[in-house]
Formats: sequence, structure tokens, C-alpha cells
Amino acid sequence: MRFFALLFLAATSLLAQNPGPETAPAPVTAPATATATSLGAARNNVGETILSPRIRNITRLHNSMPHQLIGIGIVTGLAKTGSSDRGTRQALLNIVRQNGLNLTIADVVGGTCTLVTLTCTLPPFAKEGQQLDVKCEVMTDASSLRGGELLRAELKGVDGQTYVVAQGAVTVTGYVAKGATVDLAKNPGPTGWCLNAGLVVREQESSFYSESGSLELQLLNPSPYNAASIASGIAAALDGTNARVMPVDTSLVRIELPEDERTDQNAIRILNLVGNTRVAVENPAKIMIDQVSGTVLAGEGVLISPCVVGLSELTIAIVNEEDVVQPNPLAQGTTERVGRSRVEVQQDNTELQQVGGSGATVSELLANLKTLGLTPAQLVSVFQALDQGGFLHAQLEVR
Repeated sequence: MRFFALLFLAATSLLAQNPGPETAPAPVTAPATATATSLGAARNNVGETILSPRIRNITRLHNSMPHQLIGIGIVTGLAKTGSSDRGTRQALLNIVRQNGLNLTIADVVGGTCTLVTLTCTLPPFAKEGQQLDVKCEVMTDASSLRGGELLRAELKGVDGQTYVVAQGAVTVTGYVAKGATVDLAKNPGPTGWCLNAGLVVREQESSFYSESGSLELQLLNPSPYNAASIASGIAAALDGTNARVMPVDTSLVRIELPEDERTDQNAIRILNLVGNTRVAVENPAKIMIDQVSGTVLAGEGVLISPCVVGLSELTIAIVNEEDVVQPNPLAQGTTERVGRSRVEVQQDNTELQQVGGSGATVSELLANLKTLGLTPAQLVSVFQALDQGGFLHAQLEVR
């Protein structure tokens, strides 16, 4: 059994017991401003980082989405790492019969081929003849795709239409070697890639303009501040034109054009002009914790109210031991095994540590957490308690 006891005391009570010298109120300063450098990053007068990425890196065309394709194929040429199941042999038999050979399933020997699932992403505005990468994944008990060749297979979209035809060599990074008494494997490779093996045979209908005839940019990180900043940057870049720019909501910015200017050439020109414009974006006040790997991500805008954290860890271990009991030399008895249990209790306490105060940057927040010496499991508990107690001024996401 393991549990954590967290104690939080307001730091203001500690300051009340040890009052410091009186200080004059800080003068009122102008709003924090910063000018972005050529790299798109700068610091304002209060030490906060202001990022100014290009619009094309933080948005995408709203009505132009990639098309997810899927299919099933056969990989042959596997050196005894394939599958011998009936499904694989039946699929191979179907291909053999299509080529004019009249065989039965008993004539098909497995082990050198396998069934695979095929996935591919068809980008918007893809043209016939364009080559794409296709991902292969084993769907049987085959151990590796190394050295395999994908036979011609079709990849279809959600509408059931074939958009890509794939065929070619499968590339994997691992290997499998088997002998009479030993097996050797490194990254066995049940997953592989067919590079440039997919050929677009049907174009996806794509358009720069939405149904209303506008150019619409979708934000990758939606927020009211980001939407207003992007709309302001676009309006400045298109100043002097007939374009009208407005933020529709927190995730969409619309560019309205006169009907006679709604051409593909004009859309490319506007998107290129707008895409190179840099705008300021906000640093999200968010903490993400992965309980499995112990990964912690915290934005620069994370703040923690001054508080004191005490950590107590109690470990109770029950050890089962087995002893052998023998009778006396003259006694008429037998040797028996006797089980014994031992309970071990260990309690570790840490001193109270102050957290918060100036945790406005990632480095300061990290320094506060290092002083506590927390394990990943303890870190999750501390952040959850800080969030529940109202000391954490950020969005907490635990995975």
C-alpha cells in the first residue's frame, strides 16, 4: 500500500509571522510590449517570451482536408518470416487464379507471404500520377516484412472509390534471423513503408474557397487571442485591397473577396502573401503530465500561488518466507515446509518546501519542483492537489 499525504499552507501566514521591511508600492508601468526578431521570438519588458510565427505555420486552409485511404494487400518474398494461415493462402490463390492458373488451396504453400493492411494520406490538390508513401502493417502472425514486395493493391476512401494504387518494395529497419536452436531479432519490423510506391489514379475534389466563396483559415491552436491576432495580421498584409477580414470564432478566420477576384491564381497569391506575415500568439497556460513515462510539459504562462508543500510517503511491505523444519534425530517425524510472513513498514517524510512565488517561467517552476525531489507518481499527486486547492493557475491535463 502506498499513499501520499500533501499539506498546503498559505505562505501569507508565514510572512505574517516574519514580517519584512515595508516597501513602497511599485510604480505603474506601461503595458508589456515586444518587437519580434527575425526568428519570431522576443522578450517583453517583464521577461515573458513573445512568439511571432508565420501565419502559414499556425493555420491551414479550412475546406481542404487530407483524405485517409485504406486497403488490404499481399507482401511476398519473405524469408520464412511470413504467415501460413488459411486467409493468406486464400488471398494468394485468388491472385494466382486471376492470372490463369487453376490451383487449389492445398497447392499453395505459406511462409513466404502475408496479408497486410495499407494506409495512405491523400493530400488536397493531389494530381493523377503523383507518388505517395504507403504504410504496411502485418495483420497475421508473420514476424517481419524485411525483404518483402507489395503486390499491386488498391487504397480506397470513405466513399468506396479507389484513389491510389500501390506496388513496390517494403522498407523496414529491423531484422529476424532464425536457426535450429537460436533466434535473433532486432526491431522485428511488423510495420514497413513502401516509399513512393503509391500512385494517385483519382483526384480528390479540392477548392481554395468555401461554399460561401471565402478563404477560410483554421487555427491549429484555437484561442480568442490567437484568432484576433491572426485576423489583425491578415488585415495589415491585405491593406489597400478589396479583401475583408474577420475572425469568425476562436478557431476560424475568414477572408472575403469580391466575386470577380475569386480565382485560384488570386487565392494562391493571397495565401502566399498572408502566410509570410508574422503575428504574436499566446503561450498557453497548460500543464500536461504522462503518468506512464513521467513526462511533464508546462507552458511559460503557468503560475502557482505561494504555498508550502509537505510530502509523506508510507510503504508497507508483506514478505512471505518459507522455512524447512526438520524433526529431532530420534523423533519419528518428517521434514516439513513452514510458511512465515513478515511485515515491513517504512515511512519517509520530507521537509516543508515553498513552491510558487515567482513561477512565471518554466525554469523557475522546474527549479521549485526539483527542490522537492518528486517521483513521477508523486508529481501527478502534487499537481492534482495544487489544482484542487486553487493554487495552480493553469489547465491541468493528466494522461
